[in-house]
Amino acid sequence: MTPFLNGLLFGLIFVFSLGPAFFSLVQTSIQKGFIKAVLLAIGISLSDITFVILSLMGITSWLESDRFKIWLSIVGAIVLISYGIYSWFKKPKLYTNTGETAQDAKNIKYVLKGYLLNGFNPFILVFWMGIIGIVSVNFEYDATQQPVFFSGVLVTIFSMDLLKAFLANRLRSIVTPNSIMIMNRSVGVILILFGLHMFYFVVSNYG
Repeated sequence: MTPFLNGLLFGLIFVFSLGPAFFSLVQTSIQKGFIKAVLLAIGISLSDITFVILSLMGITSWLESDRFKIWLSIVGAIVLISYGIYSWFKKPKLYTNTGETAQDAKNIKYVLKGYLLNGFNPFILVFWMGIIGIVSVNFEYDATQQPVFFSGVLVTIFSMDLLKAFLANRLRSIVTPNSIMIMNRSVGVILILFGLHMFYFVVSNYG
C-alpha cells in the first residue's frame, strides 16, 4: 500500500474527535452557512499543516520544551475562553440563504478563527507529535515517504471536516432563534471548559 493511501486510511481514526474546533465548525455551518464553515475548516487544516511541517523539520525538541508548552497552553486557554464568552453572549440570529457568493467567501476572519482555535490547542500539538512517533516506529517511512503519508492523513481529516459542516448545514432548516441561543451558550460553555482544562493542565504539570 502506498504511503498516501495508507495515510488516507489512517486519518479515518480521527473522524470522531470532538475538540473545540469541531463544535465551532458545527455552530458556524448552521448559523453562518456552509461556505463560512469551509473557511473555518481551511483554518483548522492550515494549523494542522503547520504542526506537521514543524515536526517533520525536526523542531520537535523545541516544541517539547516546557516553556513552549506553558505559553501555548496559556494563550490557547485565553483564546478558547474568549471565544466561549463571546459565543455565550452572542445574539441568536437565523441564517438566511440569500445566495452565498465567492465574494462572501473572502472573509478571512473565519480562516483565522479556525487556525487559532486549533493552533493554540497544545493537545493538538501533542497529538501530531505522537502520530509522527508512531509512524516513525511502525511504518518505517523515510524522509520522502513521511510527507506523502501525512498528506493523506490531512486530506482525510479536512474532507471529514467538510462532511461534518455539510451535514450540520442541512439542519439549519429546523433551527429556531431559541435553539440558536441554546447552541451558542452550549458551545460557549464547552469552549470555556476546554480553556479551563488547559489552565489546569499548566498548573498540574508545571506549577
